[in-house]
Amino acid sequence: MRTWNWRRISTVTVLAALAATGLVIWQVVDPWHAAAAATLATATSILWSATGSTTGSTTSDPEWPRNPVEARAGGRHDVSDLGWSVFGRDGHVTDRVVRRIRALAADRLRAHGIDPADPAAEPDAERLLGARVLRQLKSRQPPTARTVKTWLDAIERLGAAPTTEEHRA
Repeated sequence: MRTWNWRRISTVTVLAALAATGLVIWQVVDPWHAAAAATLATATSILWSATGSTTGSTTSDPEWPRNPVEARAGGRHDVSDLGWSVFGRDGHVTDRVVRRIRALAADRLRAHGIDPADPAAEPDAERLLGARVLRQLKSRQPPTARTVKTWLDAIERLGAAPTTEEHRA
């Protein structure tokens, strides 16, 4: 059963009556309009009280029920969190991810005996990664998802470092 908030209703009714009386005394509105405004304020207060919280407390709003989250072994939300952290608000890949991919490319190039910081080794890096991928990796433009996919494909094609027997041949 609904409990009425009588304190709210009476406070609004008294304040509306005082305001209406003041408006009539100062000849801002005629008595009929003042009475209509006070009635409207009182009706709004009653409606507000009738649609208030039903949780037992008249001062707090009801909350949505909380769904329990199962924490299974190996079922953490790491992949979801990683997916959300890849893209920024502008739709481009974040700097954090770009730095990680550049570091991965540099490590793979070093494993193939190419120093990515050496300008003389740029033709060898270009031969392994491709001219466009190398140019994009050096660029400071934020890449799109398609560009990052191209980068990762090129890095993956490098494969593991060649063994010493393959290197001698």
